[in-house]
Amino acid sequence: MINADELSKGLISKNSSARKAQATAIMRLIGGLRNFKNGEFELDVKESMAIYDAIAVLEKGAQVLKKTAKLKLEQEQIRAKRHAAVEKAVNASDFAKLNTVGEHIALLSLIDFHKIAWFGDERMGALYVYRECHQECLKSMVDSIAYRAEPITEQLDRAWSTFQDKLPSLKQKHAALILRITELLEEESARQQATVNRI
Repeated sequence: MINADELSKGLISKNSSARKAQATAIMRLIGGLRNFKNGEFELDVKESMAIYDAIAVLEKGAQVLKKTAKLKLEQEQIRAKRHAAVEKAVNASDFAKLNTVGEHIALLSLIDFHKIAWFGDERMGALYVYRECHQECLKSMVDSIAYRAEPITEQLDRAWSTFQDKLPSLKQKHAALILRITELLEEESARQQATVNRI
């Protein structure tokens, strides 16, 4: 039977709550088998031994699942702590301070370039996509940095250096989109101001 260490490292390993629930379900099954064995069926020796054997295997499996649940919980707590530390660092970084359309579009093209095509989908609305893009980029950065074991500061410093190196060319590459978003924002601001003036 697989051990808890191997089971907890599986690529499709379930989380700690799911493993704990599995162990509980098996323990209930064991209880049911014990009730069956001690019931009114008058089992012979062979039948009783078969149930004993089944209970022994299930108990071993339940113990493996309990240990796996404990290991998974420890892993989840470590990942959660790492994720929180990365999130704090990213939100305090220069990436979080980017505030121009050009910077936002450049960052999006580096982190999630396929979303650039979404600006051409009129059903979604260019401003809706734009307003979401900066926070989505920061979130993607958090997930990516947290996944790697390398120190957070080193990853952020390298990412910022790469971004600064590529920023001019990315602004030039996406100049038409940057201009379009800027104009849409200006038009929206003018409409809002006109509404305020009427009031």
